[in-house]
Amino acid sequence: MNKRLHIYLIAAFFLCQFPSKAQSIDDSTGVIVHTDPRLAILIAPENTGSNTRKNNSQIRTGSIHSGRGYRVQIYNGSDRHKANAAKVDFIRRFPSIRSYITYIQPQFRVKVGDFRSRSEAQKFMSQLSGIYSPLMVVPDIIEINTFKNDQSN
Repeated sequence: MNKRLHIYLIAAFFLCQFPSKAQSIDDSTGVIVHTDPRLAILIAPENTGSNTRKNNSQIRTGSIHSGRGYRVQIYNGSDRHKANAAKVDFIRRFPSIRSYITYIQPQFRVKVGDFRSRSEAQKFMSQLSGIYSPLMVVPDIIEINTFKNDQSN
């Protein structure tokens, strides 16, 4: 009995010496991680020297944040199905422009675009005037994406 236990312990000792394959595989394919660019702002240390901040600003070429702006309202009514239909129709016509449905009792509102100035929103509203009626420019909290501008260069 004691001899068998001794043999099992020696066998277990030698088996533990072999590295496991999961820990020793050399993965040369790499992993691409897509993250929200706002995470870099949260992770960046606050109290760093000016050289580090310059390097961070050179690496980060844009940002996404919210701020005051304007949207064009293309639907205002109490029918949810009509609001969804207006949004789907807008997405089909303008796939690159974001659209939003909000519900403030008892009205559904479909707002489109993220414009920094009222004049930008009014210019886009004039493009929509033959398609949707009634239209109005409304102030709203918008998503300001500076990555979009950097990628076009």
